Amino acid sequence: MPKAKEKETYRSRLKAVGLRHTMPRERILSHLDRKNVHPTAEELYQGLKRKGAPIGLSTIYLNLHVLREHGLIYEFKDPKGETRFDGWTEPHAHLVDLETGKVVDLPLKDLGLDREAFLKEVSGKTGWEVKDFRLELRGTPPAKE
Repeated sequence: MPKAKEKETYRSRLKAVGLRHTMPRERILSHLDRKNVHPTAEELYQGLKRKGAPIGLSTIYLNLHVLREHGLIYEFKDPKGETRFDGWTEPHAHLVDLETGKVVDLPLKDLGLDREAFLKEVSGKTGWEVKDFRLELRGTPPAKE
């Protein structure tokens, strides 16, 4: 479970978007708030259950919806069409392994991309008022020797 400092961070994040702090929301954010963690709702439920967090599956679904609607987590489809959730909020792309479906986070800064500059450039070239983007790169990792 989250430490006192992390708990305060989650309280602040929830409050900043007008949401009430609850233990299920805190536990969900804590579980998702790591790089390279992209569970389905069922996987999240099972992971929290293994940690001893008494949260029902319906509560997981409800809170995932609320957290997504308030921009605290992202929802995306993997290559198999399963809905997955991502709570790592640093601007990043997803590397998707087409063979295994594994999703790996890649910070935009590692690609030399500045989020704001990219949005501005796309807006300038298209005339669109672009608010956000998601970058997903699909392929296969190098063979292990």
